[in-house]
Amino acid sequence: MPEQFVIERIKTSDQMITAIKDMHLRGAPLLGLAGAYGTFLAFRESFSKPEPEEYYETKINQLRNCRPTAVNLSWGVSKIDSLVKAGLELARILAGVKSLERNEIEACKNIGGNGFALIRDISNIVGRRPVNIMTHCNAGWLAAINYGTASAPVFIARDENIDVHVWVSETRPLNQGGKLTAWEYFNENISHTVISDNSCGHLLKNGMVDIVITGADRIAKNGDTANKIGTYLKALAAKDNNVPFYIAAPMSTIDFSIKSGKDIKIEERDENEMKYMNGVPIIYELSPVLNHAFDITPAELITGIITDRGIYKPGELLRLNL
Repeated sequence: MPEQFVIERIKTSDQMITAIKDMHLRGAPLLGLAGAYGTFLAFRESFSKPEPEEYYETKINQLRNCRPTAVNLSWGVSKIDSLVKAGLELARILAGVKSLERNEIEACKNIGGNGFALIRDISNIVGRRPVNIMTHCNAGWLAAINYGTASAPVFIARDENIDVHVWVSETRPLNQGGKLTAWEYFNENISHTVISDNSCGHLLKNGMVDIVITGADRIAKNGDTANKIGTYLKALAAKDNNVPFYIAAPMSTIDFSIKSGKDIKIEERDENEMKYMNGVPIIYELSPVLNHAFDITPAELITGIITDRGIYKPGELLRLNL
């Protein structure tokens, strides 16, 4: 992407592990389903192995650890692993995966409806001009199974004939915003402009943004949120300029087992992602590189969290842990 749109058929757990590690697929809801399907594949493969239980456990541990920050991946693995441990036959386990898939699609659709209410209210205030939305990374249908998370309210607003314009930050170093979100919006006929990551503060300061909505890879029970690196800076700039900052994510992204963002492991990726673009060096090659994939936005910078159940202030998440 964006030069080619390729459908890759994944037939084995090893292929799924490679696809996750090398980011052939990414995004919290999609990673959850990838973990679920990968677990099903590992279980099916184990039938032909000399040590089936050892093989299966090895593969699902590899799946869980492909991307350490995004909780949906381990969530998807655990959901299907519980069916395996319960002794269900293969067909019923696959049915369980399909059920998770339907539920995540419905969750993203509901996120869109709940977030749309925010955009509609802003539209009623600003009148005839478009509602200016800022986002970061990619949280559309490419990162989910359908609708997306942060992009779902935008798609619903378009369908409801609300005039919107989206500021899409490039999202260095892999440029998921400029490559993926821009591609989605162009093909969905949604007004948008790609901007450099470092220009976001300037736009917020000069009244060019009405609302910021990003996705999330893991949300702690106190509301601290891990998302693509650069999200924290947007939240700081939004807070300083009194622009509402929202996180959009399904309930499966909330990790009630951790107290705060301090407990979230931040993935460090290959330095070559920063050093090269299409094999061409874009920085001085001999310099050392630190390539964090995510950062933590503290709960106090977040106006609200748009979930499939509704919109909540970060401090309200604890009462959802039922």
